[in-house]
Amino acid sequence: MNDRQRETIMRLKGAAPLVVAKGGFSGVFPDSSQGAYSFAMITSAPDTAMWCDVQLTKDGVGVCLRDINMKNCTSVDQAYPERKRTYVIDGVRKTGWFVSDFTIAELQSVSLTQAIWPRTRRFDGIYPIISITDFRSLVMPSPVWLNVQHDIFYKQHGLDMRNYILSIKKGVSMDYISSPELGFLKNMSGRVGRKTKLVFRCCFTKLNSNKTDHGEPLVISHNGASGDYPDCTDLAYHSAIDDGADIIDCPIQVTNDGVLMCMSSTNLLDTTNVQRTTYNSLVSVVPDIQPQPGIFTFNLTWSDINSNVLKPKISSPVSGYFLVRNPRYTNQGKFLKLSDFLAIAMDKDLSGVMIIIENAAFLVNSLGIDIVDSLTTALSAAGFDNHPTKEVLIKSKDSDVLVKLKQQKTKCKLVYTLPSGIGDASNSSLKDIKKFAEYVAVDSKSVFTLSSDFIIRQNSLVQDLQSAGLALYAEVFQNEFVAQPLDFFGDETVEINYYIQSFNLSGIITDFPKTVRRYKRNTCTVLGKDMPSYMQPPQAGSLAQFLQTFKTQPPSLPPMSTLNSSSVEEPPLPTVALRSVSDGSASGATKTPGTPSDAPTATVNAGMLLVMVFTALLI
Repeated sequence: MNDRQRETIMRLKGAAPLVVAKGGFSGVFPDSSQGAYSFAMITSAPDTAMWCDVQLTKDGVGVCLRDINMKNCTSVDQAYPERKRTYVIDGVRKTGWFVSDFTIAELQSVSLTQAIWPRTRRFDGIYPIISITDFRSLVMPSPVWLNVQHDIFYKQHGLDMRNYILSIKKGVSMDYISSPELGFLKNMSGRVGRKTKLVFRCCFTKLNSNKTDHGEPLVISHNGASGDYPDCTDLAYHSAIDDGADIIDCPIQVTNDGVLMCMSSTNLLDTTNVQRTTYNSLVSVVPDIQPQPGIFTFNLTWSDINSNVLKPKISSPVSGYFLVRNPRYTNQGKFLKLSDFLAIAMDKDLSGVMIIIENAAFLVNSLGIDIVDSLTTALSAAGFDNHPTKEVLIKSKDSDVLVKLKQQKTKCKLVYTLPSGIGDASNSSLKDIKKFAEYVAVDSKSVFTLSSDFIIRQNSLVQDLQSAGLALYAEVFQNEFVAQPLDFFGDETVEINYYIQSFNLSGIITDFPKTVRRYKRNTCTVLGKDMPSYMQPPQAGSLAQFLQTFKTQPPSLPPMSTLNSSSVEEPPLPTVALRSVSDGSASGATKTPGTPSDAPTATVNAGMLLVMVFTALLI
């Protein structure tokens, strides 16, 4: 098929795409439950189709259940523990409790449960299995979508899905019937009403990419497109740019020979395979960095880090749920010197760059490196000093860094990273912040008080900051469905929509720039009062209130801590006789490569080393 033919086929008639609620609002409520369907009808577009996976009971009654095997979506194993069976389905042996082995009367003692275990279990055991006829009454007047997944299996067990569908067509209007089995669809053709659409389950298309507009809220990468590629590698940065980031970020680290580079952590155990290399003998404790042992960038030269021995390692922030990122690219990509990063940013259609500085006092006191002055020199050498369009944001959780830059009358925008776990800010702390920063970066989890991943209340932090005239960046947004509060239904777009609609954000810092860019392209976001109801942000805390009806609400929690001046104020950065530092460019001055012992370390005993290496291997 050529491009012209493909373009013709993909062209729509002009109507809005159909929204299909698979099992109702099954990201929060048990799939195919009364709660899931009712909530989907309230929160989605008026013409959203309600999807029901049709299963047949032993006595030929149709019910809505997400899977023919009820093991993971119902309480059947508790009601009938002895009735486990094994069947071959689609060529695979499966063991569990199957709908076709139970009568509709027997299923009355079985309740629905959440099928995907990281999602909330608060609604388990509340809703019964519903029949197809009850489903039709429940979802009226929404369009009905019936999916028949296992017609052949039912025939093998003396049940006829085609005859059942035809027997109910007078009492149950069917707008869509889908199946992956072509034989079933052929048998249905001509036997259902003309308005019923028969759908073969097999289709998806790619996203397009439009010109980036660089309007607020800015799309800011977090370690590049780190949701898809290892942090701060060439792959992550190029992907972030292609995905529509306005600003790409670089957390600065320093090597043993004084080269500035981009890496999300100074501890190589977090970001590389160093524990599998000969460098694993360099493990040490640096209390000023972290209490745990590590192998740090300042233990190795740039040549060591850039060798073929050391490989990047993709981040897995929700690995506790056994969710890992893009295994194909787990150890792919190249590390970048700061000069390489700045060259990429200068060459691309970007609004600018965000530079993150941490551990500045340690670098001065222990390594003799003034990271602030080194960065200023590197930015000037790269041409960012007086560039007419490229802006530079410098972000730090250390106020002493931003104070020094302010005193130097920098043209860069200064961003103060607030501590996590705070719910509001005192007036004195806000006055202190305004002395050295125009922007603040807020942990998205500080905006709310969460209990068991439910929003209990919205904190006053955002209001406090904006009332003081500070612009906000929110961080860090992730696509994994377990990363959002349950009030956002496990949907990263709902979370993004809430923050943008509820708060006047200047930017969103994200592991997945493409997701935020896709949201910004949504034309519904500029409709104002004419915005459709499904684009309205959910009411924060409403799910916790709803749970009170069933007396299963999450436990209440005390208010989060307040940001005070003592948390903001820091002594000035010390001055030192500068050690030569390189931005990584060929012209940059560099220190003669030293040994790892140049960096401060504390000896780690052999037992601790083995524990650290073994733990890192498991990550």
